Amino acid sequence: MSLQRRLLVYLLLCAPLVWGVALAISAAQARHEVNELFDTQLIRLARQVQVLTAGQGILGAESPSPTPSAGAELGGEADLEDLAIAVWDRGGERVLVDREGDQLPWRADASGFSDQVIDDVPWRIFYLQAPEGQWLVAAGQRMYERDELVWGLVGSQLLPWLLVLPVLLVAMAWAVRTALAPMRELANELAHRGADNLGQVAVERAPLELQPLLVAMYDQLSRIDDQLDSERRFSADESDDL
Repeated sequence: MSLQRRLLVYLLLCAPLVWGVALAISAAQARHEVNELFDTQLIRLARQVQVLTAGQGILGAESPSPTPSAGAELGGEADLEDLAIAVWDRGGERVLVDREGDQLPWRADASGFSDQVIDDVPWRIFYLQAPEGQWLVAAGQRMYERDELVWGLVGSQLLPWLLVLPVLLVAMAWAVRTALAPMRELANELAHRGADNLGQVAVERAPLELQPLLVAMYDQLSRIDDQLDSERRFSADESDDL
């Protein structure tokens, strides 16, 4: 295998590998940012519901919030099925719930975030206890919404790279061929030299990595030339003696 082809193979193997590692790091960072964003929204939502619950005095009475009926058109791109709200009193009786909140489980001592699987669907739920413990607010979100956003961000990076890949391959082939051009020029110069031309090649025009090789080769050729001269002189002296 030629050096040029070997370099291209190494580049074609290493470039996707490095890009894959970078993509994995980007995906992990994107997931962290998405989780942070949506967790903040769940906390704010739970706090707002807690304030409304206390302000409207609905504690102790079943007061479900008005929600769209199943199949109702909401308009826009909102998907309320991925969010859920529920409020319980200290006895576990539901006092406020939206349509999706009916799925959220009551946990008397729960506080903070909890990852749960409800009906085979992963949920991220934030529980907020009232100051006196008189009620418990839960704001939940399906993890599918987060995964969809993360993969959307990752896909937005993947698609341009795949589209640019042919251009990248051509650019790498051109770069390798250009970088090896001095070696081809040197090989062409040596190929056109006469058999009796053992002079030193222009080392300064060769790539830095090849200069030690050229110097060593010239030294070897000089020693061979000196040896041949010695043998020729010896043969001439023997002929004269005869």
